[in-house]
Amino acid sequence: MTRQSEDPATTHKHSTNSKYIRISSHLIGINIQIDNMKVFGLGPGKTGTISLRLALMRLGFGPSYHMTELLFESSEISTLDDMELWRKAALGIEPVKNLKTILEPWMSGSDWPLMAFPRELLEIYPDSKFILTVRPTEQWYASMSKSICLTGNFAGKRNAYMPIVRQIPLFPFTRFKTQLHMMNDVSKMVFDGNDMEYLCDPVNRKETMQWYEDWQNQVVDIIPKDQLLLFQTGKDGYKELANFLNVPVPDEPYPSSNDSKSMRAMHMKLRSDALTAIAIVFIFIGMCLFVTFRLMKMISSVQQEKRKSD
Repeated sequence: MTRQSEDPATTHKHSTNSKYIRISSHLIGINIQIDNMKVFGLGPGKTGTISLRLALMRLGFGPSYHMTELLFESSEISTLDDMELWRKAALGIEPVKNLKTILEPWMSGSDWPLMAFPRELLEIYPDSKFILTVRPTEQWYASMSKSICLTGNFAGKRNAYMPIVRQIPLFPFTRFKTQLHMMNDVSKMVFDGNDMEYLCDPVNRKETMQWYEDWQNQVVDIIPKDQLLLFQTGKDGYKELANFLNVPVPDEPYPSSNDSKSMRAMHMKLRSDALTAIAIVFIFIGMCLFVTFRLMKMISSVQQEKRKSD
C-alpha cells in the first residue's frame, strides 16, 4: 500500500482556499460547480456508510472522510493524529477546535466517529447538509454484531488474532490499537457512559437497539429540517441524494457496497497477517537460538583448545 510517512512533521492536511471547487465528472458528462459546502452522514456504522461515501464522492463531494480513512488512509490524506483528536473531542477537550482540524481537508464524511458529533458539526459548518442513513433496527444490530464488534474484539465477540494485530509495530496495524480506545470514549459520549464493550455485549441487545432508535430521534431534533435527509438504505438512491444536494442525478445504479462482505475480507486479511507475524517471531527466535548455540559451541571449542595447549 502506497501511503504518506507516519512522521507528524510531514504535512498533515491538504486543502483549498478557493471559494469554489470545480469538479469534472466524465460519468455525468458535464462539469458541475459546487460551492464549498460540506456534507455529513450521521448514521452509525452498518447503516450503509460505505455506499454513502462512494455516492458522495461520485456526486462531487470528495474526498470523503470515513473510518476506513482513519485506519488505511485510502485517499492518501494523512489521518495520523486523528484518533487522538477524536478521543479528546469525545472527552470534551476543545471539541470544536479538534473537529475543525480533522475535517478541514474533507468535503464530506460519515461513519464512526464523525457521526457522533451532530451538534458540533452544525456549529462549525452551519450551512452544511446532513444525511441520516437508516435501516431496520434488527438488521442493523445483526450486521454490527458480525462486523464492528468482531473486529473490535469487544465483549461477546472474542477472537484470537486482533490482540496480536494491535501489537504489530507497522502501519496500518498500529491504528487498530488506538482505534480501540477512541471508539470506547466516543461510545461513552453518545451512549450514556457505556463503552463499546457494553454496546456489543449480547446481554445488552435490547438497550443497544433502543439506543439506535433514540439516536435517530436525536439527530432529527438537532439538525434543521431543511438541512437533513432521512435516507433509507436499500430503498433510496441517487435520485433522493442528488436532489437533496442540488446536483445532477447520475444515470447509473446507486453504489451497493457489501459492508459485511468487506468486513469479512478484512477479518481474513488481519487473521493472515497475525499468523504471519507469529511465524516471523518464531523464526526470529529460532534464528537467535541457533546463533546463540553456535557461538556457545565455538566459545567452548576455543576454551578446550586453550586448555589443551596449556
